[in-house]
Amino acid sequence: MHLHIPSAWPSAWRALSTRTLGLAAAVVLVASCTRGDVGAPCNHGQIEPPASQVVTFPALSCDQLLCVYGDAQEAPDGACSDNEDCNPSPPYDRFECLNSSCQLSRQYILERSMCSKKCGSDADCANGGAGNRVVVDETECGTGFSCAIIQALGTFCCQPVCVCNDDLVPDNMLTQQCEAGTAPGCCVPRPGEDEDEFVPGTACPGG
Repeated sequence: MHLHIPSAWPSAWRALSTRTLGLAAAVVLVASCTRGDVGAPCNHGQIEPPASQVVTFPALSCDQLLCVYGDAQEAPDGACSDNEDCNPSPPYDRFECLNSSCQLSRQYILERSMCSKKCGSDADCANGGAGNRVVVDETECGTGFSCAIIQALGTFCCQPVCVCNDDLVPDNMLTQQCEAGTAPGCCVPRPGEDEDEFVPGTACPGG
């Protein structure tokens, strides 16, 4: 039996192949584009409210598994009777009065915690065009992100991460200590800590 193939088929196959190749190229292009989630909301799980800044790893809701609360403001010392005693300046919901002492508000931490990433410069924390989207469109950060060191202890001590400029303070002494390799608890032992068992953080000079 002779199978007849219509003469129009070769051109149809060529058109289909062209469309297929075009779709494949589009998929490759989309896959090659970087889309980060810096600035997206995240949470720190079941941890006690920190005194100030905190980096949580792993944070499963973030692409790079990093959730950062970057506000360095610490709660006022002394006894309190209500939340007004704990918030002498705006924002007036940053601290709450619990057991007659001021501490960071869990709600405020949640509102100001954002997904982050490790970085080497401020450029790593900014969008680099349509093909390199690092920061999400909808973020609580109003002034952009900088590459900063905010942790003196733990796995991410002296490790720069992307932090919202809203929360950063000028003249960060910790950055100078980390660069010099003198950050207590990260690069050198804290007072009273066993020097023989101390292991410098990986981000310290020579770490």
